[in-house]
Amino acid sequence: MVELTFPKPKRKEFVHVLLLATWLVVSCSAPPNLGKEQPVWRDNDNQPIAEPEFSEPSLIWLAFKRTGPDQVKELLDLDRNFRKLTGHPTQAKNTNSYDEVPNSSWFTNRHGYLATRLTPEEIKTGRTITPGPDATKQWKVFRPKLGGATPGFWIEDARGDQYLIKFDPAGHPEMATAAAAMGSRYFYASGYNVPQESIVYWKPEILRIKEGATVKLPDGTKRILTMHDIDSMLALVHHEPDGTIRSLASLNIGNVKGPFLYDGVDKNDVNDWCPHQHRRELRALRVIGSLVNHYDLKDNNTMNVYLGESGQGYLKHYLMDFGSTFGADGRAAKPPNKGYANMFDLRDVLVNIATLGLKAWAWENARNYSYPSIGYFESEIFEPHKFDPIIPNPAFEQMTSQDAYWGAKTVMAFKDEDLRALVDAGKFSNPKAAAYLLKTLKERQVKIGRHWFSKVNPIDYPRIVATDTNVLINFDDLWISSGLGVKATHEFSVSFNGDKIIELRATSGDAISFDKSDLQVMRQVISNCGAKESCRLFEISVYSTRDSRYWKMPTEFELLLEDSSSKTRIVSIRRPS
Repeated sequence: MVELTFPKPKRKEFVHVLLLATWLVVSCSAPPNLGKEQPVWRDNDNQPIAEPEFSEPSLIWLAFKRTGPDQVKELLDLDRNFRKLTGHPTQAKNTNSYDEVPNSSWFTNRHGYLATRLTPEEIKTGRTITPGPDATKQWKVFRPKLGGATPGFWIEDARGDQYLIKFDPAGHPEMATAAAAMGSRYFYASGYNVPQESIVYWKPEILRIKEGATVKLPDGTKRILTMHDIDSMLALVHHEPDGTIRSLASLNIGNVKGPFLYDGVDKNDVNDWCPHQHRRELRALRVIGSLVNHYDLKDNNTMNVYLGESGQGYLKHYLMDFGSTFGADGRAAKPPNKGYANMFDLRDVLVNIATLGLKAWAWENARNYSYPSIGYFESEIFEPHKFDPIIPNPAFEQMTSQDAYWGAKTVMAFKDEDLRALVDAGKFSNPKAAAYLLKTLKERQVKIGRHWFSKVNPIDYPRIVATDTNVLINFDDLWISSGLGVKATHEFSVSFNGDKIIELRATSGDAISFDKSDLQVMRQVISNCGAKESCRLFEISVYSTRDSRYWKMPTEFELLLEDSSSKTRIVSIRRPS
């Protein structure tokens, strides 16, 4: 089960918190039991459920709802506005006591968390189930791709594996296929479920129409699919001089039940206990997606997949369709405004009205792109907090500084060699284009780290070494380890139930040290309190100064001090903003 943690109010704040609690509501319908035995790293949301029917909401209706009524509702949401005004926004509800996201049917800790980092080669490979389609033998086309921004069709190769084949638009060789290949690997490494996607080179003569394959006409009727249909589609895509076609092959993911929504819960899924807008991994997608300009993070680019036999399986939740990441926009290069404004942005409209149209947007004077294989992808005007998807996303609207920090921590986990591995996965033929893309990614990454790490104190990954006479807590300063600065000093204090028992003092570099006299003070507090476990919990607040800038809000570690040094441990991490 997932462990939820809430800050314990100090005595002097109790009345304020009690009054606030009468205003606020609990966001999750059935939160698991609380506890501090160990940080919980697995949400057991894979229990058997009845197999649901396929369901897909109307994209037109969702776009209208997200853009219009939902935005007005948000402006009139007194509860949400009061929370933000008082500094108590609704925090994500599926984090463990270390303020991390447990593994679940939605998310798996991979590269973002220190203990589970991938190698550059693993990042470059991405999710791998099959070797990819066999392009040396016949492909049987059994269904054209319907919907979306790019043409495509489904094939079955000689091994019997099924793939969706998608293409680069004419005039932009490598752009869409590279974006999708790199995007799927980036989000997979970041922890999300994605289809296997690989770049494949093939010639049209290997294509055959599978017996019985049909195409659905606009009036709803069907007719037999022909090679003329396929040839007409291939006439719109890029061909190499020798006739070879470079494509993206996306492996059939299985028993798809339609997309998930970025708000609410699925009433047909008893495992779905937390409203999606309060899942940290979905909120933080705004930050994680901004690195690669995945502006197309909408509900219809997700999918629920039923795993297992009917009645014995469960739903697993995927992100899909990465052909509009980086500088690609499906059938063309991405225009400069995408990623910087919603398709229809009510707030931008209100700003334009208030300024009588005099407001100038940075993207309006954007430079033209230099590489057709990349499209428009830049770092000069990019501002992390102004990244916007194609339509407003309810999970993004609920994102707090803590969610953004977690997302930025995932972004900053990609070192230079990791980003280079991502670019290599795009298989660019022009080394200058690949070099430009890598440079731009690094510059966007630094902006993301600097902006979101400034909102909370980026002290993380405490490791404890305890003896009977000494307790040492080592930690990482992510501002420094991410290369965002070079000078840092840290101070810490210790409190018990809101009262300071050790006044502010300097750390020993990136370590907090308690000597024998400190432990005597802390154990005296324990003896005066009683035998309850709560009497052994001490709050350690770490304050930091970096490059002459002071982080006013601390990172807080909760230390459980036991008589046995082997049982002394950090039980929770909190990051006030």
